[in-house]
Amino acid sequence: MKLKSLAKTAGGEVSGSGSIEIKGVSFPTEAKSGDLVFVLEEKLLAEALASKASAVVINRRLNPKGKPAILVDNPRLAMAKILPSMVKGLLPKKGTHKTAIVPSSCKIGKEVSIGAYAVLGEKVSVGKNTVIYPHVTVYDQVQIGQRVVIHSGCRIGVDGFGYVQENGRHLKIPQVGPVIIEDDVALHANVCISRGTLGPTIIGAGTKVDSLTHIAHNCKIGRDCIIVSQVGVAGSVTLKDHVTVGGQAGFSDHVTVGENTLIAARAGVTKNIPANSIVSGFPAIDHREDLANLAALRRLGKKNK
Repeated sequence: MKLKSLAKTAGGEVSGSGSIEIKGVSFPTEAKSGDLVFVLEEKLLAEALASKASAVVINRRLNPKGKPAILVDNPRLAMAKILPSMVKGLLPKKGTHKTAIVPSSCKIGKEVSIGAYAVLGEKVSVGKNTVIYPHVTVYDQVQIGQRVVIHSGCRIGVDGFGYVQENGRHLKIPQVGPVIIEDDVALHANVCISRGTLGPTIIGAGTKVDSLTHIAHNCKIGRDCIIVSQVGVAGSVTLKDHVTVGGQAGFSDHVTVGENTLIAARAGVTKNIPANSIVSGFPAIDHREDLANLAALRRLGKKNK
């Protein structure tokens, strides 16, 4: 593709010749003629300019020093916009693979991709332009929105972990609620989402869930949340919109986290968290207080030595 076309895709402007042909993308150390290099940090600029790459993508406040460039406000955002047009051959094909199991009761939208050995239960609905990768399992009556991406190994709609004791034995509580995956959600490899006991488990529009995360029955995950890998979310937890959760964090059941909150990695959330908070530690508290406690503990340890 021409550099000027890629600049238009990224919403940037060209410095130097916009007619040069870009054939691929690469790191500076591996770049060759025809490659485009993204300079995500200023400290990498010199290496990128000295590389064999035909052009670079840089922040518009930086000087490309004569090398053809796409000038943008945010190179990382530009990368997200440019790469899809450069890797079309790597994207999954539309349609249902011959080995996938899709019952006739399912409603499948237009331009959907369902990969090899994926299994859909009865009365599953899938919105248009959604991608379900190989070896995904979707249980009965799960609703999946538009432009959703579900990576290999995900299990959607598994039975919620609900039991009640009777005479010292665990009696199963049937889990009959659905799972609703709203538009533009991304579920990475081996995410497990349990169906609701009665009402639904909901993953809000635009939310991205990293690999090896478990979301239990009747959780309500808001819009545009980020949940990093290996997070465990117990039943009936509510995350409001724009919550970010670091890796290996854990949540007790029935807690609510307010919007625009950051939960640090490995935090243990045991009570409600107000909106616009930053919390860390176990149990999770205000991040500044947690840091102060850790500093005091270290000072005490040095004193005892």
